[in-house]
Amino acid sequence: MSSWARVREMLDSYGIEPYERERERVQVAILKLSAGSEEKVREYVAVAKRDYRDVLFWAEYPEESKLDTPEKRQRVREMLEKFGIEPSSDL
Repeated sequence: MSSWARVREMLDSYGIEPYERERERVQVAILKLSAGSEEKVREYVAVAKRDYRDVLFWAEYPEESKLDTPEKRQRVREMLEKFGIEPSSDL
C-alpha cells in the first residue's frame, strides 16, 4: 500500500461516529498540522477522535495555541491544577 493510500485510510477513519463532526474541515486541519508526516497524521486523527475541536483550534489559530509566553504557561498550569492534574515540569 502506498503512503498516500495509508494516509487516506487514516483520514477516512475520522467522521465515522456520529459525534465525529465536521469531517472535511477536520481532515484538512489534520493534513495541515501533519506537514507531510504520516506518523503525525496518525497522532492527529487520534486527537480528533477524542475532541475534534483541538485539531481545529491548532490548525486555524496557530498563534493563539502556542504556549509562547509566561502568561499563557501560567494560565495552563492553573487550569491543570484546578482539575487536579499535575503540570509537567517543562510547562
